[in-house]
Amino acid sequence: MSRILITGGPTNEFIDEVMKITNMSTGSLSVALGEYFIQHGDEVCLILNHRVNAGNLAAIPNAAERLKFHWIETTDEMMEAIRRESRNPYDAVIHAAAVGDYKAEFSFLLEDMAEELYQACGESGGFSSAEDILKILTDPKCRLNDSSKISSYQPNLTVKLGLTPKIIASLREWYPKAKLIGCKLLEDVSKEELFDTAAKLCGKNDMDYILANDLADLRKGQAARYLVAKDGYTGTKLETPRDIYQFVANLIE
Repeated sequence: MSRILITGGPTNEFIDEVMKITNMSTGSLSVALGEYFIQHGDEVCLILNHRVNAGNLAAIPNAAERLKFHWIETTDEMMEAIRRESRNPYDAVIHAAAVGDYKAEFSFLLEDMAEELYQACGESGGFSSAEDILKILTDPKCRLNDSSKISSYQPNLTVKLGLTPKIIASLREWYPKAKLIGCKLLEDVSKEELFDTAAKLCGKNDMDYILANDLADLRKGQAARYLVAKDGYTGTKLETPRDIYQFVANLIE
């Protein structure tokens, strides 16, 4: 019996109490992989966004004995759940979640920002450099209170985005003995660029493999993943979730 950790679905980042930044991921691949591993007698921990439908897993006989869920919302919550699970031994980690690249740092109205810049310019007699303007733009006094719902009638509402932490960068530290499989999605690029980007991601983060695919292919109904290692494309194309399951199962035998 093997122990598998799988992440899935999107992460959501709040703009205010009700608005979020998210993406189109459904988490269906992660749920399908979890189903295969459970059906074959393995223990599975699924770390999923709340909106992922994992109802089919509950119908598998004796699944509750070998199945654990962590339901998350934000990138920080997913990262913390993965870190906590690293206290337990896992044979493989399949990081298939579509982690958002950006989160909202704060919001403001353009007219308020224009007034703040105008006032600052008058007080200083003019800006001496672009850095002076950037300092105000990245830390303005006019930021809105996002701890509650922002008014629906703000035609000039603007959101300053910042970067989310890169979960993949911590996986080898947290799971030094596990087989690590990540994912990379690009859009409408050559296969050479897709494979090169995935190989660099694999090497930079000391992953064992990256499952790479192209959003343009997905839109055409072509859901195959290309298996990429640190030195490039392995020549293996995994057409279905079952193919991915079988590859990982063979990898950890």
